[in-house]
Amino acid sequence: MKHRVSTWMLLIGAVLLGGFILIFERGSENSQQQLQRARTVFAVYPESIERILMDRDGVQIECTKTAGIWRLTKPADAPVDSGMVEKMIAGMAGIERGELITAETLKERSLTPADYGFDKPRARITFKNNHGTFTWLIGRDAPVGKSLYVMQEGSGDIVAAPQTLLTLVPQDPSWIRDRTVFAGELAAVRGLDLRRPSGFIQLRQPENNEWLMQQPHTGRADAQAVHTLISKLFSARIINFITDEKADLTVYGLDNPSYELTIFLQNESTQTLMIGSPVPDQPEARYAKRVESDSVFTIPSDWTKDLQIDKNLLRSRLVMDVQTERISSIQLIHGEQQVELTRSNTLWQIVRPVRWNADPAKVAQVLKSLAGAGVEDFVDLPSAEQTAQIKSPAWSVVLVTDGKTNTLHAGEAGTSGLRLIQDHSGSSLCTVKGTILRDSFVDPLFYRSLTVLEVNPGNIEKIAVRNGNMERSVQKAADGSFAAGQPDFQVNAQALTDLMWELNDFRAGRYVDFNPASLKPYGLDQPQVSLTVTLNDTNVIGRMILLGNQTENGRFAMIQGQNIIFVISEKTAQTLTRELTVPIEKQAEKINRP
Repeated sequence: MKHRVSTWMLLIGAVLLGGFILIFERGSENSQQQLQRARTVFAVYPESIERILMDRDGVQIECTKTAGIWRLTKPADAPVDSGMVEKMIAGMAGIERGELITAETLKERSLTPADYGFDKPRARITFKNNHGTFTWLIGRDAPVGKSLYVMQEGSGDIVAAPQTLLTLVPQDPSWIRDRTVFAGELAAVRGLDLRRPSGFIQLRQPENNEWLMQQPHTGRADAQAVHTLISKLFSARIINFITDEKADLTVYGLDNPSYELTIFLQNESTQTLMIGSPVPDQPEARYAKRVESDSVFTIPSDWTKDLQIDKNLLRSRLVMDVQTERISSIQLIHGEQQVELTRSNTLWQIVRPVRWNADPAKVAQVLKSLAGAGVEDFVDLPSAEQTAQIKSPAWSVVLVTDGKTNTLHAGEAGTSGLRLIQDHSGSSLCTVKGTILRDSFVDPLFYRSLTVLEVNPGNIEKIAVRNGNMERSVQKAADGSFAAGQPDFQVNAQALTDLMWELNDFRAGRYVDFNPASLKPYGLDQPQVSLTVTLNDTNVIGRMILLGNQTENGRFAMIQGQNIIFVISEKTAQTLTRELTVPIEKQAEKINRP
């Protein structure tokens, strides 16, 4: 029993001890961290430091961290490379201490801190964190070994440290300064203003949509070309920092800069860079400064070549900059002719001038022609004649994409094979190949499916074929079989089967006319052949196919009541006109001899 009690006491003690250690070390350093801190000179944690001041050879460099970002505050207010500052502080915090010379030892040896170089310290390092401000002095080198002496201000103790500590204290603030010219994310750029000797360029991306050129011309910009330019702009790096004081800008050619570039960001902030004269005797560098700062620095001259980009390379050379699969409506107008199509899910339908189902392949052909069209040349200074062409366009194309309407105005194709065109944004005119628009595109028959009749053979009750004055027919019997409609005739089984398969998917070879003024030119005012199909679910004629005159590679035909003239192949015509019935062969009567 006593053994069991002792065991429980040990377990309770272990839990209490673990809890005490956990509570004691939570929110503070653990034992391993304490041991590490005891070995180092500065005994600070890098992540706790919010300000560092370094003084070396009369040069003071101060950096302050706000919201996790380091910034130079002395000798000038400027961005710094936060990663470089973090590495520098981490390097200092990792410096391990060597020999310890206490104040008592100094007294015993009749020495003072001045004997170790602390009357005129080579450098001074001050850290500030939430525990206070702490300063260390760096004295002279130790007489033996690669060490130097360090002493915390206000303490009489001196410690030895590796001489590499001094290399972590910069003599020039440019060592840690941020050398990027533009800050921020490339994806956050929403606009560019570029003033340069060859002219002003203005680009904007409103509401994260397509890029637009607003100067020197209006119109869509080539998104890929703009992104490439932005990437090159953000690649710029500062070579040298010249001055952080307010200076006479004429010395650097910045009073009237050769280039002035403003970047507009998504958060509505701007960054403007002015680029001045080449550096004397250094043609590879040019002076530059940001508008919001007095600092003057140099950048590579080669980088400015990207600012000389040809404006036309930034312009979109696509007539349409939309995804065809997102288009829900298309309207084409050419003079008095017009056709309108709409899409529901994946099905296209003609809704004007007549309502038909459209062949998706034909619609895709039109959209491909428009979407694949490229600008041949820009017409930035149109003549009066060219302006008149667009003001009263021969063609108008209206596209609806995601509820947004886009309109193209185009003229007729000229003798050069090109036509003038302008998009909905009112941009500069341009020329495109004349073939992007064809007269057939405003013909509703162009889009109509070539299947003109679909009859389920199982629904056929009767078929009658009239050829001239002669009519032959077949009628479905009660048992589902077909019988000839005339006495002494029987069904031509093969002809009937072939005809039924033809009617199941009766296709036109091509369409000829819709609502013709007269049927006579096609021989359909008095058709040579008529084929009537009666369905078993109605007492009226289901469909009547009329065949007219012969034409090249076929015959004119129409479905009665549809007023659409089309051509069928000669083979199809023969299938429709074959004899459905044939005479019943009678056996000769046997004559008995007397």
